[in-house]
Amino acid sequence: MKQALMKNAAPVLNPAIKASLKRFYKADKPLTPLEPAQRVLVFAPHIDDETIGLGGTIRRYADAGAQVTIAIITDGKNSNAAPVEADALAETRKQELRSIQDLLGFTDVRYLDYPDSKIKHVASSERFVELIDEIRPDTIYTTSLIDAHPDHVYSAHLVADALKHTAYQPKVVREYEINCPVPPEAINCIMDITDQFPLKQRATEAFKSQVIAFDGFLVLAEVKAAQTNDAHARYVETFIENTPQQFVQAADHLKTQDRQYEKHFKQANRTVTLWWAIFKNLKLKKAIYQSR
Repeated sequence: MKQALMKNAAPVLNPAIKASLKRFYKADKPLTPLEPAQRVLVFAPHIDDETIGLGGTIRRYADAGAQVTIAIITDGKNSNAAPVEADALAETRKQELRSIQDLLGFTDVRYLDYPDSKIKHVASSERFVELIDEIRPDTIYTTSLIDAHPDHVYSAHLVADALKHTAYQPKVVREYEINCPVPPEAINCIMDITDQFPLKQRATEAFKSQVIAFDGFLVLAEVKAAQTNDAHARYVETFIENTPQQFVQAADHLKTQDRQYEKHFKQANRTVTLWWAIFKNLKLKKAIYQSR
């Protein structure tokens, strides 16, 4: 019943939602140029997070000749999918990721295979440290420290902990958005993915094992382009850019706070519920970001 109601309401609500969110994001920020990185490391708690969060930016790195490694943190056995045997689901998800490698252009995939939905209980960042030391990335991407999915939050904290225990430090650490949109005031990095957006859209279509909708994520790439007045930028991906030290300090601060963000914020995967996802407890979300 709920799904049918949303489907029937979408033709009326979606245009209004998009128009109002463009006004919400309206700003005059500059686009961020793609830095000349040779090696990029993307930590993705689940297969498809890399595509949702920065699929277009990955393609830009690939086109610029960078080596992009995707580190998949969980085994994917407990994802939001139709009932299926866990090992078979995990293998299906890996096949889906392999199927988009040519689309997004990433170079390598590493599977850490921690239990899906259990990252909160991972006690050591040692394997993260080993990966950073091996790859020596110029730029690291991780999910945000503030997100409506616990795996995303605790994965980011493991990345921060790893940066405390490795002598190698990247030049930049960027937090990417998945299903918990960052308040516009906190966004300080905007990547134009207009030319890459069709590839990102095609990549999301590969994740047929997942029953969640992806249209909201794609609409966010469109409405967030209102943050820049560049006429060419019709689709963007946005990030929180940090030095490694800034990222670690933010993680240390937030570690002392209530991190059960899934109780406060709505996930943003459907266009028809984007208002709810963005504005639910927005005042609280802004306060958390401002306290970082």
